[in-house]
Amino acid sequence: MKIAIVLLALVAAACAAQNGEAWCRCGAFLTYRDTQALAYELPEITIDYCDQHNRCKNECITAIDEFSHYGDLWAMTPEGKTVGQLICENLTGIDWTGVHNHRVYGYYEVCGGPWEYTGQASPDMLCCSENLQVHCLNN
Repeated sequence: MKIAIVLLALVAAACAAQNGEAWCRCGAFLTYRDTQALAYELPEITIDYCDQHNRCKNECITAIDEFSHYGDLWAMTPEGKTVGQLICENLTGIDWTGVHNHRVYGYYEVCGGPWEYTGQASPDMLCCSENLQVHCLNN
C-alpha cells in the first residue's frame, strides 16, 4: 500500500510538471529532536520542471539571504518588523508558545517533494516569548 501511495505521488508530480505546474518553495525552519516547524515561508519561486533541484536550492538560498540579510534575525523587513519577529508571530500561529536559543535553518521544496536543507543557518539564536521576539539571555 505504501509503495502505491509513493508511486501515485511521483506520477502526480510528473503530471504537474508536464502541465507547466512546477514550483519551488523556500522556508525557514526550527529543528528539534523529534520535529521540525516551518517558521516562515517565502513567496513561491517559479521553475520550469520538477527536476530542477539545484535551481530551486540556489534561488532559495538567494531569497532567504535577501529576506534575512544573511541570517540576521534582528534585520528589519519591509513590513517594519524584524525577521525574528515575523518568525515568532508565525510560530505562535501554529501553537508554539515559546522558543529559546534556536537557530533558524533554510530549506527548499520542489514540486511537493521533501523539504531539503539549503546549508543555511542563522548565525544567532532566536528567542520568542509568546508572540514577541526577545533577546536571548543564555546563548
